[in-house]
Amino acid sequence: MKAINIKLKKVRYELAKEIARYFMFHLKTELKKPSKVSDYLTFEGKKFKEYTNEMIEQLRIEFPDLDETEPPFNFLKKWWDIARKQSEYLSAMPDYENTTFKSQNQVILFKIKDIKYNDPEFRKKFSNNMGSSIKNLRKVGREISFEIIFMMEMNMFPVLEIIVRKLNKSPNLCRKIIYEQNAFIQAVAYNIMDSEMKRSYEKTESILKSILPSAIVEEIKLRGKVKPKNYESVSILFCDLSGFTDISTKLSPKELLSELDECFMHVDKICKMHKIEKIKTIGDSYMAACGFNPKEEGLPAVNAVLCAIRIQEFMRKYIKSQKKQNKPAWEMRIGIHTGPVVAGIIGEDRFNYDIWGDSVNTAQRMESHGKKSCINISIDTYNAAKDFFSFENRGKVNVKGKGEMQMYFVNGIMSELSLNGLGKTPNSAFRKKYEVLLINK
Repeated sequence: MKAINIKLKKVRYELAKEIARYFMFHLKTELKKPSKVSDYLTFEGKKFKEYTNEMIEQLRIEFPDLDETEPPFNFLKKWWDIARKQSEYLSAMPDYENTTFKSQNQVILFKIKDIKYNDPEFRKKFSNNMGSSIKNLRKVGREISFEIIFMMEMNMFPVLEIIVRKLNKSPNLCRKIIYEQNAFIQAVAYNIMDSEMKRSYEKTESILKSILPSAIVEEIKLRGKVKPKNYESVSILFCDLSGFTDISTKLSPKELLSELDECFMHVDKICKMHKIEKIKTIGDSYMAACGFNPKEEGLPAVNAVLCAIRIQEFMRKYIKSQKKQNKPAWEMRIGIHTGPVVAGIIGEDRFNYDIWGDSVNTAQRMESHGKKSCINISIDTYNAAKDFFSFENRGKVNVKGKGEMQMYFVNGIMSELSLNGLGKTPNSAFRKKYEVLLINK
């Protein structure tokens, strides 16, 4: 066994040294390339020829007995010529004399050292470095995929086969070493690409869930499309900025957009906290709803009213902050109605989730017939949320196209269900009551 290990170690050294001989010739050729190539500035801020000289020195240190005479052929040029013929992407790249091989040089240097040492820790370090190299190549527009790496590695086989035959020292063992190494490099590349695909998939799903309800995203993943659905009890919330038109004349477009974004960004966060789905924004109007997934969303009307209270609380702080800075501030009207809707996606190229029905119109009427800094709700929302909040009965209000409609202003959370009886934040009694109603729902 000891004799076998000694032989294997010797074969590895001789094979690594022979590949290093061919590699050395390639590196020296790199230094003779036009200045636009050899003086190319790398990511690390070094000129390409500096890296090349460092690699030459590393080879001399690794193999003090290295034969630096010219080999029968330039193996990197031969490999590059084969690769360019077999790949449409690579065929558009410059020829050997007019391009750099920094990344491939690093891979070959690894291969040489790996053949010589056969060290698991060295391979682990290479795996980490390969991921970074792929990212750096993509930053400069290089298309790197598993297929390209696989193809480039496969094209190296016939070139290395020539070197092995000319070396003529345990050729079968040399081939076995090269094949095993190739399988390792391909496995590393595959794992990197697989991880990237998973991250890309997760990012895509996250983006989808930021513009579509989670249940809709799941349906798209399963079926590739979404059928319109009827929902019996959805709470629709409309927000509108009072004074927007007047303030917009006093601000530049950039300032106006910044202020609007600041408000709606906080509204987004509050809605998400209360499991309310943002439907869309139109100018200074914001539309959201809940009740599409009762198992996850709980009590839609209660969630919607609680969300509206939080939004108005934010707006009060926002107005106070603006006044301290002598900046104009708008106030917000909020209207809520609970009722049946149809929900679905419009379009194929660009998803646009929306809801339709008379309930949407009614919710909008609640907002338009409300007052600034107030939450105005319909009798349907009142009946669904009356066990948790205190209200001001407005009586019947005449609404164009709908006649008289019963409306209520939300005063806040019932004192006994709120922290310190302030009507702003739910206490443990609120949560307990919520859970009981949810169970009995």
